[in-house]
Amino acid sequence: MKVEVLSKRSDRLRIKPESEEDLWTLKTVLRPGDYVRARTVRDVSIRGSQRKEKRPIIVKIRVKDVSFQPFTGRLRIFGVIVEGPERYGIKGKHQSIIVTPGTELEIEREGGWPPKVLEKLRSSGPKGRAVIAAVDYDEYAIAVLSVHGYKLVADEYLRLPGKDDPSREQKLETAIDRIAKRIVEAAKQYNANLVVIGGPGHLKDEVAGKVRVLNPHLKVSVDSLSMGGRAGIEELLRRPTLEMLLKEFSVAQAERVLEQAMIVAARNPELVAFGIDSCLRASEIGAVKELIIVDSTLYSINEEISGKAEELIENVERYGGKVYLVPEDSPIGEKLRPLGDAVAILRFPVRSS
Repeated sequence: MKVEVLSKRSDRLRIKPESEEDLWTLKTVLRPGDYVRARTVRDVSIRGSQRKEKRPIIVKIRVKDVSFQPFTGRLRIFGVIVEGPERYGIKGKHQSIIVTPGTELEIEREGGWPPKVLEKLRSSGPKGRAVIAAVDYDEYAIAVLSVHGYKLVADEYLRLPGKDDPSREQKLETAIDRIAKRIVEAAKQYNANLVVIGGPGHLKDEVAGKVRVLNPHLKVSVDSLSMGGRAGIEELLRRPTLEMLLKEFSVAQAERVLEQAMIVAARNPELVAFGIDSCLRASEIGAVKELIIVDSTLYSINEEISGKAEELIENVERYGGKVYLVPEDSPIGEKLRPLGDAVAILRFPVRSS
Protein backbone atom coordinates (compact mmCIF):
# COMPACT_ATOMS: atom_id res chain seq x y z
CA MET A 1 0.00 0.00 0.00
CA LYS A 2 1.34 3.41 -0.93
CA VAL A 3 1.01 5.87 1.96
CA GLU A 4 1.77 9.62 1.95
CA VAL A 5 1.36 11.84 5.02
CA LEU A 6 -0.28 15.13 3.99
CA SER A 7 -0.15 17.07 7.26
CA LYS A 8 2.27 17.75 10.09
CA ARG A 9 -0.21 16.35 12.61
CA SER A 10 -0.46 13.11 10.59
CA ASP A 11 -4.24 13.42 10.52
CA ARG A 12 -4.52 13.33 6.69
CA LEU A 13 -3.09 10.57 4.52
CA ARG A 14 -3.13 9.89 0.80
CA ILE A 15 -3.20 6.16 0.21
CA LYS A 16 -3.38 3.81 -2.75
CA PRO A 17 -4.26 0.16 -2.07
CA GLU A 18 -2.47 -2.13 -4.51
CA SER A 19 -3.86 -5.53 -3.58
CA GLU A 20 -6.83 -7.24 -1.99
CA GLU A 21 -4.78 -7.61 1.20
CA ASP A 22 -4.42 -3.81 1.24
CA LEU A 23 -8.22 -3.48 1.05
CA TRP A 24 -8.52 -5.83 4.02
CA THR A 25 -5.98 -3.77 5.99
CA LEU A 26 -7.91 -0.59 5.20
CA LYS A 27 -11.12 -2.24 6.40
CA THR A 28 -9.55 -3.02 9.77
CA VAL A 29 -8.17 0.51 10.13
CA LEU A 30 -11.15 2.70 9.19
CA ARG A 31 -13.88 3.28 11.76
CA PRO A 32 -17.02 5.40 12.08
CA GLY A 33 -16.16 9.10 12.35
CA ASP A 34 -13.15 8.96 10.05
CA TYR A 35 -13.25 10.95 6.79
CA VAL A 36 -12.60 9.64 3.29
CA ARG A 37 -12.19 11.72 0.11
CA ALA A 38 -12.27 9.97 -3.25
CA ARG A 39 -13.72 9.98 -6.73
CA THR A 40 -17.03 8.17 -7.08
CA VAL A 41 -20.10 8.05 -9.31
CA ARG A 42 -23.50 9.39 -8.28
CA ASP A 43 -26.93 9.98 -9.80
CA VAL A 44 -27.31 13.77 -9.73
CA SER A 45 -30.12 16.09 -10.76
CA ILE A 46 -29.40 18.15 -13.86
CA ARG A 47 -30.20 21.84 -13.43
CA GLY A 48 -33.28 22.86 -15.42
CA SER A 49 -34.29 19.22 -15.97
CA GLN A 50 -36.29 16.55 -14.15
CA ARG A 51 -33.91 13.81 -15.14
CA LYS A 52 -30.84 12.49 -13.36
CA GLU A 53 -27.52 11.40 -14.76
CA LYS A 54 -24.61 9.43 -13.41
CA ARG A 55 -21.68 11.77 -12.97
CA PRO A 56 -18.12 11.18 -11.67
CA ILE A 57 -17.60 13.44 -8.67
CA ILE A 58 -15.10 13.89 -5.86
CA VAL A 59 -16.66 13.81 -2.41
CA LYS A 60 -15.57 13.73 1.20
CA ILE A 61 -17.69 11.54 3.47
CA ARG A 62 -17.84 10.95 7.20
CA VAL A 63 -17.60 7.19 7.57
CA LYS A 64 -20.53 5.26 9.03
CA ASP A 65 -19.69 1.73 7.89
CA VAL A 66 -17.01 -0.23 6.04
CA SER A 67 -17.64 -3.61 4.44
CA PHE A 68 -15.42 -6.00 2.54
CA GLN A 69 -16.34 -9.29 0.91
CA PRO A 70 -13.25 -11.49 0.58
CA PHE A 71 -12.20 -12.53 -2.92
CA THR A 72 -14.26 -9.81 -4.69
CA GLY A 73 -11.52 -7.18 -4.74
CA ARG A 74 -13.94 -4.45 -3.60
CA LEU A 75 -14.17 -2.43 -0.39
CA ARG A 76 -17.34 -0.41 0.26
CA ILE A 77 -17.10 2.69 2.44
CA PHE A 78 -20.47 4.17 3.37
CA GLY A 79 -21.10 7.53 5.01
CA VAL A 80 -22.54 11.04 4.85
CA ILE A 81 -21.24 13.61 2.37
CA VAL A 82 -19.58 16.57 4.12
CA GLU A 83 -17.94 18.08 1.02
CA GLY A 84 -18.86 17.86 -2.64
CA PRO A 85 -19.83 19.88 -5.74
CA GLU A 86 -22.26 22.51 -4.49
CA ARG A 87 -24.16 22.62 -7.79
CA TYR A 88 -25.58 19.17 -7.13
CA GLY A 89 -26.86 19.86 -3.60
CA ILE A 90 -25.59 16.58 -2.21
CA LYS A 91 -24.10 17.72 1.11
CA GLY A 92 -25.67 15.75 3.96
CA LYS A 93 -26.73 12.90 1.66
CA HIS A 94 -25.56 9.32 2.07
CA GLN A 95 -22.92 8.02 -0.32
CA SER A 96 -20.93 4.86 -0.90
CA ILE A 97 -17.37 4.86 -2.17
CA ILE A 98 -16.17 1.65 -3.81
CA VAL A 99 -12.45 1.09 -3.43
CA THR A 100 -10.54 -1.40 -5.58
CA PRO A 101 -6.79 -1.99 -5.99
CA GLY A 102 -5.40 1.11 -7.68
CA THR A 103 -7.99 3.52 -6.23
CA GLU A 104 -6.39 6.64 -4.77
CA LEU A 105 -8.09 8.23 -1.76
CA GLU A 106 -7.44 10.46 1.20
CA ILE A 107 -8.32 9.38 4.72
CA GLU A 108 -8.52 11.65 7.74
CA ARG A 109 -8.91 11.07 11.47
CA GLU A 110 -9.44 13.80 14.03
CA GLY A 111 -6.52 13.77 16.44
CA GLY A 112 -4.22 12.09 13.91
CA TRP A 113 -3.37 8.53 12.93
CA PRO A 114 -1.46 6.62 15.62
CA PRO A 115 2.07 5.48 14.64
CA LYS A 116 1.01 1.82 14.87
CA VAL A 117 -1.79 2.41 12.38
CA LEU A 118 0.60 4.17 10.00
CA GLU A 119 3.00 1.25 10.28
CA LYS A 120 0.17 -1.21 9.65
CA LEU A 121 -0.83 0.63 6.48
CA ARG A 122 2.74 0.89 5.23
CA SER A 123 3.56 -2.74 5.90
CA SER A 124 0.39 -4.01 4.24
CA GLY A 125 0.78 -5.95 1.05
CA PRO A 126 0.28 -9.31 -0.63
CA LYS A 127 1.32 -12.19 1.60
CA GLY A 128 0.36 -14.93 -0.77
CA ARG A 129 -2.46 -17.42 -0.90
CA ALA A 130 -2.65 -21.15 -0.54
CA VAL A 131 -5.01 -23.84 -1.75
CA ILE A 132 -5.64 -26.40 0.97
CA ALA A 133 -7.39 -29.72 0.45
CA ALA A 134 -8.55 -32.54 2.74
CA VAL A 135 -9.20 -35.87 0.98
CA ASP A 136 -10.22 -39.38 1.93
CA TYR A 137 -12.08 -42.19 0.19
CA ASP A 138 -15.48 -40.85 1.25
CA GLU A 139 -15.24 -37.09 0.65
CA TYR A 140 -12.98 -34.19 -0.14
CA ALA A 141 -12.96 -30.43 0.35
CA ILE A 142 -10.85 -27.67 -1.17
CA ALA A 143 -10.42 -24.16 0.24
CA VAL A 144 -8.46 -21.04 -0.62
CA LEU A 145 -6.60 -19.52 2.31
CA SER A 146 -5.58 -15.87 2.42
CA VAL A 147 -4.66 -13.25 4.99
CA HIS A 148 -8.32 -12.43 5.63
CA GLY A 149 -9.77 -15.92 6.00
CA TYR A 150 -10.54 -18.99 3.95
CA LYS A 151 -13.10 -19.68 1.26
CA LEU A 152 -14.46 -23.17 0.63
CA VAL A 153 -14.51 -23.82 -3.13
CA ALA A 154 -15.38 -27.54 -3.15
CA ASP A 155 -17.00 -29.95 -0.70
CA GLU A 156 -18.20 -33.24 -2.19
CA TYR A 157 -18.74 -36.93 -1.45
CA LEU A 158 -16.90 -39.34 -3.76
CA ARG A 159 -19.45 -42.20 -3.64
CA LEU A 160 -16.95 -44.82 -4.80
CA PRO A 161 -18.01 -48.43 -5.40
CA GLY A 162 -17.19 -51.04 -2.78
CA LYS A 163 -13.71 -52.60 -2.61
CA ASP A 164 -14.92 -55.76 -4.35
CA ASP A 165 -16.37 -53.85 -7.28
CA PRO A 166 -14.14 -54.31 -10.36
CA SER A 167 -14.82 -50.70 -11.44
CA ARG A 168 -13.56 -49.21 -8.19
CA GLU A 169 -9.95 -48.65 -9.29
CA GLN A 170 -10.94 -46.92 -12.50
CA LYS A 171 -13.46 -44.68 -10.74
CA LEU A 172 -10.93 -43.91 -8.01
CA GLU A 173 -8.41 -42.84 -10.65
CA THR A 174 -11.05 -40.64 -12.25
CA ALA A 175 -11.81 -39.08 -8.85
CA ILE A 176 -8.11 -38.39 -8.22
CA ASP A 177 -7.85 -36.67 -11.59
CA ARG A 178 -10.93 -34.56 -10.88
CA ILE A 179 -9.73 -33.48 -7.43
CA ALA A 180 -6.24 -32.64 -8.72
CA LYS A 181 -7.65 -30.60 -11.60
CA ARG A 182 -9.89 -28.63 -9.24
CA ILE A 183 -6.93 -27.89 -6.97
CA VAL A 184 -4.82 -26.65 -9.89
CA GLU A 185 -7.73 -24.58 -11.25
CA ALA A 186 -8.28 -22.98 -7.83
CA ALA A 187 -4.56 -22.17 -7.55
CA LYS A 188 -4.67 -20.48 -10.95
CA GLN A 189 -7.93 -18.62 -10.31
CA TYR A 190 -6.87 -17.23 -6.94
CA ASN A 191 -3.17 -16.79 -7.73
CA ALA A 192 -2.09 -19.19 -4.97
CA ASN A 193 1.60 -19.93 -4.53
CA LEU A 194 1.26 -22.98 -2.31
CA VAL A 195 -0.85 -26.16 -2.17
CA VAL A 196 -1.26 -28.21 1.00
CA ILE A 197 -3.04 -31.57 0.71
CA GLY A 198 -3.99 -33.58 3.78
CA GLY A 199 -5.88 -36.73 4.61
CA PRO A 200 -5.60 -40.24 6.03
CA GLY A 201 -3.91 -43.06 4.10
CA HIS A 202 -2.23 -42.80 0.71
CA LEU A 203 -4.94 -41.00 -1.24
CA LYS A 204 -3.48 -37.59 -0.36
CA ASP A 205 -0.12 -38.63 -1.85
CA GLU A 206 -1.74 -39.79 -5.08
CA VAL A 207 -3.63 -36.50 -5.40
CA ALA A 208 -0.45 -34.54 -4.64
CA GLY A 209 1.46 -36.50 -7.29
CA LYS A 210 -1.19 -35.72 -9.88
CA VAL A 211 -1.14 -32.01 -8.94
CA ARG A 212 2.64 -31.93 -9.42
CA VAL A 213 2.23 -33.45 -12.89
CA LEU A 214 -0.50 -30.97 -13.87
CA ASN A 215 1.48 -27.96 -12.62
CA PRO A 216 5.16 -28.60 -11.80
CA HIS A 217 5.59 -24.96 -10.75
CA LEU A 218 3.29 -25.23 -7.73
CA LYS A 219 4.84 -25.85 -4.33
CA VAL A 220 2.96 -28.87 -2.98
CA SER A 221 3.08 -30.06 0.62
CA VAL A 222 1.39 -33.14 2.13
CA ASP A 223 0.15 -33.63 5.69
CA SER A 224 -1.61 -36.46 7.52
CA LEU A 225 -5.15 -35.88 8.78
CA SER A 226 -7.72 -38.04 10.50
CA MET A 227 -10.40 -37.28 7.90
CA GLY A 228 -11.20 -35.53 4.67
CA GLY A 229 -13.91 -33.04 3.77
CA ARG A 230 -14.74 -29.82 5.57
CA ALA A 231 -13.82 -31.25 8.97
CA GLY A 232 -10.41 -32.13 7.54
CA ILE A 233 -9.95 -28.55 6.34
CA GLU A 234 -10.57 -27.27 9.87
CA GLU A 235 -8.17 -29.87 11.26
CA LEU A 236 -5.53 -28.82 8.74
CA LEU A 237 -5.90 -25.17 9.73
CA ARG A 238 -4.88 -26.10 13.27
CA ARG A 239 -1.79 -28.05 12.25
CA PRO A 240 1.64 -26.66 13.23
CA THR A 241 2.94 -27.69 9.80
CA LEU A 242 0.43 -25.47 8.05
CA GLU A 243 1.11 -22.63 10.45
CA MET A 244 4.81 -22.92 9.67
CA LEU A 245 4.11 -22.80 5.93
CA LEU A 246 1.61 -19.98 6.27
CA LYS A 247 2.94 -18.14 9.29
CA GLU A 248 1.91 -14.83 7.75
CA PHE A 249 -1.71 -15.89 7.64
CA SER A 250 -3.28 -14.77 10.89
CA VAL A 251 -6.33 -16.93 10.36
CA ALA A 252 -4.28 -20.12 10.72
CA GLN A 253 -2.55 -18.78 13.80
CA ALA A 254 -5.81 -17.62 15.33
CA GLU A 255 -7.39 -21.05 14.87
CA ARG A 256 -4.47 -22.58 16.76
CA VAL A 257 -4.64 -20.03 19.56
CA LEU A 258 -8.40 -20.48 19.99
CA GLU A 259 -8.00 -24.24 20.19
CA GLN A 260 -5.23 -23.80 22.77
CA ALA A 261 -7.39 -21.39 24.75
CA MET A 262 -10.15 -24.01 24.96
CA ILE A 263 -7.66 -26.59 26.22
CA VAL A 264 -6.30 -24.18 28.84
CA ALA A 265 -9.82 -23.18 29.89
CA ALA A 266 -10.70 -26.82 30.55
CA ARG A 267 -7.65 -27.35 32.75
CA ASN A 268 -7.02 -23.91 34.27
CA PRO A 269 -10.05 -21.65 33.65
CA GLU A 270 -8.41 -18.78 35.55
CA LEU A 271 -5.80 -18.51 32.77
CA VAL A 272 -8.32 -17.64 30.04
CA ALA A 273 -10.44 -14.50 29.71
CA PHE A 274 -13.62 -14.32 27.62
CA GLY A 275 -15.27 -11.17 26.33
CA ILE A 276 -14.03 -7.61 25.76
CA ASP A 277 -14.43 -6.45 29.37
CA SER A 278 -12.64 -9.40 30.97
CA CYS A 279 -9.83 -9.28 28.44
CA LEU A 280 -9.49 -5.52 28.93
CA ARG A 281 -9.12 -5.87 32.72
CA ALA A 282 -6.43 -8.49 32.21
CA SER A 283 -4.62 -6.37 29.62
CA GLU A 284 -4.36 -3.39 31.97
CA ILE A 285 -1.88 -5.26 34.17
CA GLY A 286 -0.02 -7.01 31.35
CA ALA A 287 -1.59 -10.40 31.91
CA VAL A 288 -2.58 -11.12 28.29
CA LYS A 289 -0.18 -13.39 26.44
CA GLU A 290 -2.28 -13.91 23.31
CA LEU A 291 -5.52 -12.24 22.24
CA ILE A 292 -8.00 -13.16 19.52
CA ILE A 293 -10.56 -10.46 18.79
CA VAL A 294 -13.24 -9.92 16.15
CA ASP A 295 -12.35 -7.05 13.82
CA SER A 296 -15.81 -5.44 13.88
CA THR A 297 -15.32 -4.46 17.53
CA LEU A 298 -12.75 -1.90 16.38
CA TYR A 299 -15.15 -0.08 14.06
CA SER A 300 -18.37 -0.65 15.95
CA ILE A 301 -20.94 2.15 15.77
CA ASN A 302 -21.06 1.84 19.54
CA GLU A 303 -18.15 4.11 20.55
CA GLU A 304 -17.86 2.41 23.93
CA ILE A 305 -17.21 -0.96 22.28
CA SER A 306 -14.75 0.41 19.71
CA GLY A 307 -12.94 2.39 22.41
CA LYS A 308 -12.56 -0.66 24.63
CA ALA A 309 -11.36 -2.78 21.71
CA GLU A 310 -8.74 -0.21 20.73
CA GLU A 311 -7.54 0.16 24.33
CA LEU A 312 -7.42 -3.61 24.73
CA ILE A 313 -5.26 -4.11 21.63
CA GLU A 314 -2.92 -1.25 22.59
CA ASN A 315 -2.49 -2.69 26.10
CA VAL A 316 -1.68 -6.18 24.84
CA GLU A 317 0.89 -4.91 22.33
CA ARG A 318 2.45 -2.56 24.88
CA TYR A 319 3.15 -5.48 27.23
CA GLY A 320 4.54 -7.66 24.44
CA GLY A 321 1.49 -9.85 23.85
CA LYS A 322 0.30 -11.08 20.47
CA VAL A 323 -2.94 -9.90 18.86
CA TYR A 324 -4.90 -11.82 16.22
CA LEU A 325 -7.57 -9.70 14.56
CA VAL A 326 -10.04 -11.98 12.76
CA PRO A 327 -12.86 -11.21 10.30
CA GLU A 328 -16.35 -11.10 11.75
CA ASP A 329 -17.75 -13.18 8.88
CA SER A 330 -15.02 -15.84 8.94
CA PRO A 331 -15.49 -19.29 10.54
CA ILE A 332 -13.31 -18.34 13.51
CA GLY A 333 -15.14 -15.02 13.83
CA GLU A 334 -18.39 -16.95 14.13
CA LYS A 335 -16.84 -19.09 16.88
CA LEU A 336 -15.79 -15.98 18.80
CA ARG A 337 -19.24 -14.35 18.67
CA PRO A 338 -20.81 -16.46 21.45
CA LEU A 339 -17.61 -16.09 23.49
CA GLY A 340 -17.97 -12.31 23.67
CA ASP A 341 -15.97 -11.36 20.55
CA ALA A 342 -12.62 -11.81 22.31
CA VAL A 343 -10.63 -14.59 23.98
CA ALA A 344 -7.29 -14.19 25.72
CA ILE A 345 -4.75 -16.65 27.07
CA LEU A 346 -3.24 -15.15 30.22
CA ARG A 347 0.24 -15.19 31.67
CA PHE A 348 -1.15 -15.32 35.21
CA PRO A 349 -4.59 -15.35 36.88
CA VAL A 350 -6.48 -12.10 37.23
CA ARG A 351 -9.00 -11.54 39.97
CA SER A 352 -12.45 -10.52 38.69
CA SER A 353 -13.75 -7.27 40.12
